[in-house]
Amino acid sequence: MTRKVLHIQVLPILSGVQRVSLNLMANLDPEEFELWLACAPDYQELQNSFITEAKKYGVKVVTLPSLKREIGLHDFKAFADLYRLIRKEKFDIVHTFSSKPGIIGRIAARLAGCPLVLHSTQGIAFHSFEVWYKRYFYIFLELIAGIFSSNVVLVNHGYDKKFWFLPRHKKVFIYNAVAFEQLRQKLVRHDDQIRLIFVGRLDQAKSPFDFLKAMKILAAENKKIVASIVGDGEFYLQMKEYIKQNDLEDRIKLLGWRDDVPELLAEHDIFCLTSIHEAFGLVFCEAGYTGLASVATMVDGIPEVVINGKTGLLVPPRDPQAFAAAVKKLAEDPLLREDMGNQARKHVTENFNLKEFVNAYRNLYLS
Repeated sequence: MTRKVLHIQVLPILSGVQRVSLNLMANLDPEEFELWLACAPDYQELQNSFITEAKKYGVKVVTLPSLKREIGLHDFKAFADLYRLIRKEKFDIVHTFSSKPGIIGRIAARLAGCPLVLHSTQGIAFHSFEVWYKRYFYIFLELIAGIFSSNVVLVNHGYDKKFWFLPRHKKVFIYNAVAFEQLRQKLVRHDDQIRLIFVGRLDQAKSPFDFLKAMKILAAENKKIVASIVGDGEFYLQMKEYIKQNDLEDRIKLLGWRDDVPELLAEHDIFCLTSIHEAFGLVFCEAGYTGLASVATMVDGIPEVVINGKTGLLVPPRDPQAFAAAVKKLAEDPLLREDMGNQARKHVTENFNLKEFVNAYRNLYLS
């Protein structure tokens, strides 16, 4: 019997959380699962949007303008739209992937009569940098949504304590994974530049101004270090202005959203990300498989993907000085950089296998 599955996302861009969903869509057997996707309409003219990629695998896409990233009154309409869709199509499984759809989607699915309601924790709103009253409000919402869930998938072991309020029988642990065949190997270059690359949404979670501040420190100390920033988001224009005001235009390229991240990773030497919270960080796997050492922050799931001192260097969040020092250490030691890149490739290959990832979710879908 074919099971009817609905994935609920918000943004139709190919960011990390959407690519987790896409990895499942691309690899689940269509004889076993009829796949659907509900998300907001496309708003960027990209060659490979989440919607166009999903359709390549025969996924039926429903766009809901009421699904928005920001919290507002439109969320009530989004809830009603999802409820009507789920009730009409009689899905066997509803699977949500981030905080917003994880709240309204799970409740709507259960009330609409869906027998299996799953949520993957690709990020949390109640992280330690959120103000205390919002943090406890978000925990309360997760607690309520958890009541309507069949299972909650934790993508790192650290989240076991974060989700202390969930019954143990509802928690399932599954690492994210990447499709290795879509990635590249680090290119051999013959210039003396040390190229850093930052890939992620330019928003509060990634704390990109910490990276800019670290680059300002590095620019004064090492003329060989340059950086590329790949991504878009609410801070894009402010970052562009910061780069201009601090005379960093010849050291930092602000590339915007790109479809060729595997090729860009291969052209660089060190992967950097300054997140203040990060459930997993799929791009660490991509950078690691490419052969790049990483410099990142010691938060949430990152220490499970980037092994401090072995596949990269981890520093406290919101500390541009420490971040710059870690980058400088790798920049000035090519043998260490190469060894960490090799260890990163090995770690990613052994621990974040796409076949195991798909099989784990398939078993959960069939439970």
